[in-house]
Parts: sequence; C-alpha cells; structure tokens
Amino acid sequence: MRILKGWTKKERKELEDAKYNGFNNAIYLINGIADDDCTSLTEKYINGSPDEDNQMARDIADFYCGNAKFPEQKYYVQLIKNNDSSYLNRNTLKNFCTTSSYQPDEIFQTKFTEDEIKDIDPRYMAFAVPVEDDDE
Repeated sequence: MRILKGWTKKERKELEDAKYNGFNNAIYLINGIADDDCTSLTEKYINGSPDEDNQMARDIADFYCGNAKFPEQKYYVQLIKNNDSSYLNRNTLKNFCTTSSYQPDEIFQTKFTEDEIKDIDPRYMAFAVPVEDDDE
C-alpha cells in the first residue's frame, strides 16, 4: 500500500469526499478537476508541472483502486498539560515507555497513531494531542 504525500488537508478532504460522496470513479474526478468542480484539486492541478500533474493522476487512480492511502493522523501523548517533559516516549529497542520531551531521536518514538496509543493503554487517548503538519 502506497502512502500519499504532498497533499494539503483541504486537497485530501476534497479527494476523500469526491470518492465517497460524489464522483463514482477516478476518471470522472479527473475530468471534474479540469472542469473546476473541485476547487482545491483544481488549484493543485493548475499550479503543478506536467510531472506533478501526472503524479496527481496516479495518486487519484491508486486512491480510488485502494492501492494508496493517506498517512494516519499522529499524536503526541502529553500527560501533564503545559509541561514539556511529560510526553510519552516509547523505547523502540527495549519496548518500555517513559516520559520526556517530544523531540524525536533514533531510540524513542514520540509520535503515535491512535491504534498505537490504544495498544499501550487506551486511557492515554485522553491525553492525545494531534501532531500538526508542520511537525511531520
């Protein structure tokens, strides 16, 4: 499964909405982009180079066929609000958790998907803080 990158939140939402609520297949959507039916996708198309446009078409086709998906939302787990040393960190070598800052390194994982948090302890979801795109 290929992970789609380089899509803004608006473009992603528009593509997901088009697939699940509007355009029955990728060809209809691609034709709709050219006709300005999808404003964010049209802007992405208009501002792209031919190579970027071709990649966009591949992304749309793969997304529609189930061969590509968007990355899952990642979260920090901050156990004490406004305390920069209270983020959950999982040691990836020895599989234990501790608290520290959220600065990534080679040994400690600081960003988690919802499923990863629930695997550690479902109660930690109450402390989940979405990672902003700028942090990725």
